[in-house]
Amino acid sequence: MAHRPEITTLHDSSSDPGDSPHLAARMNLRQVALIAGPTLIGLLFVWFAAQTWRRWPDALIDFGTQLYIPWRINEGAVLYRDLFYFAGGPLSQYFNALLFKIFGVSFATLIWTNLLLAAALLVLVYRRFRAVADALTATLIGLGLVAGFIFAHYTTMGNYNYIAPYSHETVHGLFLSLLAIGWLAGWLTKPRLRPACLAGLAAGLVFLTKPDIFLALMVATAAALVIHWFHQSAPTAPPVDAPRRITIRSLAGFSAGLLLPSLFFYLFFLRVEDWRTSLHSVVFGWLPLLNEKVRHDPYYLRFSGLDHPGEHLQTMATHFLGGALIIAVYAILFRRLDRWPRGRWLIWLVSILPLLVGAWYFHWTGSGASLPLWCLAIIGGLGWQLRRTPGAPAVIFPLLWAVFALALTAKMGLYCRIWHYGFVLAMPAFVAAIYFFAWRLPAWLEEYCQSPAIYLRATMLPVLLIGFLCLWGASKHTYSLKGQPIGSGGDQIVTFGPGIDVGDGLKIALDWMDKNMPPQATLAVLPAGVTVNYLTRRVNPTPCLFWDPNALAVFGSEKMTTRFEATPPDYVLLVGGNHEDFGVSYFGSDPRDGAEVMQWIRAHYQPAVVIAREPLRDEQYGLEFLKFQPASVSATIPSPEHQSTP
Repeated sequence: MAHRPEITTLHDSSSDPGDSPHLAARMNLRQVALIAGPTLIGLLFVWFAAQTWRRWPDALIDFGTQLYIPWRINEGAVLYRDLFYFAGGPLSQYFNALLFKIFGVSFATLIWTNLLLAAALLVLVYRRFRAVADALTATLIGLGLVAGFIFAHYTTMGNYNYIAPYSHETVHGLFLSLLAIGWLAGWLTKPRLRPACLAGLAAGLVFLTKPDIFLALMVATAAALVIHWFHQSAPTAPPVDAPRRITIRSLAGFSAGLLLPSLFFYLFFLRVEDWRTSLHSVVFGWLPLLNEKVRHDPYYLRFSGLDHPGEHLQTMATHFLGGALIIAVYAILFRRLDRWPRGRWLIWLVSILPLLVGAWYFHWTGSGASLPLWCLAIIGGLGWQLRRTPGAPAVIFPLLWAVFALALTAKMGLYCRIWHYGFVLAMPAFVAAIYFFAWRLPAWLEEYCQSPAIYLRATMLPVLLIGFLCLWGASKHTYSLKGQPIGSGGDQIVTFGPGIDVGDGLKIALDWMDKNMPPQATLAVLPAGVTVNYLTRRVNPTPCLFWDPNALAVFGSEKMTTRFEATPPDYVLLVGGNHEDFGVSYFGSDPRDGAEVMQWIRAHYQPAVVIAREPLRDEQYGLEFLKFQPASVSATIPSPEHQSTP
């Protein structure tokens, strides 16, 4: 069968390409699309940023460390030694500390930086996919990223978005990985030293962010080497000697770039630590992988789907086979549409109405379930096509992207999702799926099944737009519950409330601190809530910034308790809630979850004020301030000044 040219627009290709008026019209429309797509994405990005302004973080969990740690680093603290942190390597925290040093310590500094990084990510992804597909596909991908990922807020916990992430290492690692994949694809197209060195440098920086992202990038790098080897083995390959020299030089350049960032941080830590501790700090982000307790924690078992593997496998297969069946039915239908040249578009419209209704009622936040299987399908198809046309740039980049996307979803195991950790881990797979459905699959069906691509592409357009609208609606609902400002000026965060315990309680707590705590008094918030330390600029004299079963497993319960006892803070703020995701009830109720330190606190601190309800007695939310008492004062006698604030 003769190879057909790929479809690049939604126009009917039956027009005579030699007809100059039609050709001019198509060229003008293409120019409009090149401008309209980025403009639409940019406007939507600005509008979403305005609609969600300062509502992105979780006011208690995780994100506070992303503010507190860079601030304390600028005050002279050393990561891992003075600040216990296991969410990733040192790159992101020291990068944010540098931003604070240059632009000032403020949440606003991170807001504007992350908005710029998110915009750069959109530009990168748009340009790459426009080059291998067309403007419409790239525009759909950009819209999907803005509506479904960059400003996502699908659960009551914030942090799973690109502006105030629970861990900057995730977003920075993803962005650097996508740069590396672009350079690897460029190297495969035209092997040169420069893209190999840049890809290696980006990979070296990723090593200092998140292990799971780095491992996924290494899988994509291995795929690039395999593609290069097959390309050199092809009958049309150039003479062996020159490519071999280029390959060796490229591998050397990649390796040098890979090692350089770690060497820099090793020397950086060596200024204040011995050689063994410095090496330990460079690789600290990888140590939780070696911890047996963390790997078998109920939290990770649940969110990897290993607690109910059969159920998750069934959901994955159902979504994949259901989607494949729908596509097959419409491909057969669209193949017959040209039999009715006058009424074909009316027939098309009537035929897709049930699909559009189904798309409206589909649970789009669960759309990530089958992404690993779709990535496998994309890899298989593109790999087969690459064998036919070795070195084709339009195939190499999406193939490497799909390999990276599949490897990245591995951390989620059988429970692939676009929410929670999926805001980063499933994003490349989501993008690959849009590329596949809006571009590659229609072209294949036209070439091999004579089903005109224009109809399937026209169908995918409204279906995907409905999906993006539904995803934004899910986030918008959560954002609508946030109206309680805490903090002031550039540090202001808008959290849940008024009328919701979390936001109202925090506001009361901050007001109480302002009126009752001495300016230089130190504070520790347990089990989590270092945001309070940052907003009030109160130092936690201990290195223990959060207490949960994973932190206690990584750093050691005895070590954390000893460090707490060695430098006790003037005040302790206890924050209620449950740790049921970790297989325990509430903090301090279990030896695996801070029972030892809570016993010491109860013996050495006196209650000062209770806000809402007494915390850590059950799973209800509440806050309690306790004040450190000198050794001469018996800590077992309740304070007569104990207050209760509703």
